[in-house]
Amino acid sequence: MLRSFIPEAFTSTVSLLAFPLVVLAIFLVIDLSSRATYPSETKVRITPRRLRARDVQYLARQVEVAAKASPAYFESILLSRLRDLLAEKVSLETGMEKESLKRVLADDRLGPRLLKDQGMYALLYYPPPSSREARLETLRWAIDRIQRWKA
Repeated sequence: MLRSFIPEAFTSTVSLLAFPLVVLAIFLVIDLSSRATYPSETKVRITPRRLRARDVQYLARQVEVAAKASPAYFESILLSRLRDLLAEKVSLETGMEKESLKRVLADDRLGPRLLKDQGMYALLYYPPPSSREARLETLRWAIDRIQRWKA
């Protein structure tokens, strides 16, 4: 198709063929060099940790049931969860294995020495109070002390 526009008598020289390619290469180099010298700014997406509504409802329901239930339920369900949370935090802070740490914390002599807080140990490992209000107050104290605990 291009041959129909160019007469047959016309012979193309190398410079005539190379000139458009050189111009195209210069345009590409100019365009790409300006883009390469100014990198684009990357935006970091910050996604806040969200508490799922069902998790909050589940915990709220457990605390509500614990307030009305017997001390045995309070000890078997909530205090065991708090003991697990404490064991996980102590494990992260000290680097000890979680299962062996639970055995150490359950020991009456080694547990308070490891925690360095006799009050928190008493809240989690001694029998809970019998009144509902005292159990909820025990729960608040235990959560607060677990959050503040440092190795």
